[in-house]
Amino acid sequence: MDEQLIALYHRHVATAFDRRTRLAALVEQKAAGEKWAYDVGAAALSFGKLKFEAPVIGSHASSNDSWLWAWSNRNLRLTITNRALGDLVRVTAHRLTVPMFAHAGFSVEPLLGAELTKHAADVLGTILARELEYDAHYVTTEPGHRSAILVRDDRLKFTERYPLHRVLTLFPKAIRALPVSDHRAALAAYAQDYALTVTEEPGTLKIGDGKGEVIATFDEHDRLKKLDGTNVAAPPEKKPTLAKPVKKVATKPVAKKLAKKPVAKKVPAKPTPKKPVAKKVPAKKRAKPTPKVVKKPVKKR
Repeated sequence: MDEQLIALYHRHVATAFDRRTRLAALVEQKAAGEKWAYDVGAAALSFGKLKFEAPVIGSHASSNDSWLWAWSNRNLRLTITNRALGDLVRVTAHRLTVPMFAHAGFSVEPLLGAELTKHAADVLGTILARELEYDAHYVTTEPGHRSAILVRDDRLKFTERYPLHRVLTLFPKAIRALPVSDHRAALAAYAQDYALTVTEEPGTLKIGDGKGEVIATFDEHDRLKKLDGTNVAAPPEKKPTLAKPVKKVATKPVAKKLAKKPVAKKVPAKPTPKKPVAKKVPAKKRAKPTPKVVKKPVKKR
């Protein structure tokens, strides 16, 4: 293993995990449920409509545990900025005295050891994100390989108001999520990144902010046994948002309906038998009066 590289990993692992947690919180807030997508040609990482400037640095092939830098991969069409990142990494290789960073690629296990080999993308993303002062890094998983991407975005800038509480709550999560063999070195570096005071004693670290204190105890292999805090200021709990009460519209009082008295049921009267109607017999036609014949008097001769 490359001891210099492993020491760099422990120097940055907790802070890099902290930054990734902030990135995940922003994605959850702005694009909950959206899947990641990466555009190599634009060097852009997106979650739905949420996008980040994010150059890729390289990928770890699981078939042979090899690492290939993105600028050495002829199949990738990188942006000018992303390709220029390769020159910066080669310069960093000399500054950090890790010559493998200047190679086109390398075998991972001799450099990182068996435990960290499966997490090669996380290890290299952690180191370069912090050394090159990016805001976070992100690891994409695809069939056969995992790639490390560096993220820079003003939305990830922050001023931590409760650094001691952040260290107390987040460090245990970091060492559960990633293989970290030297918990003591990782915790001390994490606290120093937040400008907290670190006091080292045999088997113990005391971390303070002038008001509260966090005490960490370790075993003989520098692995964390216990982490306790005293007078640690914590952010206020977010109260659940309550639905606004619906305003009741005043209505005119409705007059109470008077109770109706029960009405006795009417017993149907027996039908009155109808009197037979006499049929009208047509009156007999009156015979026309026979005209009287007046006999004229006969004159006597």
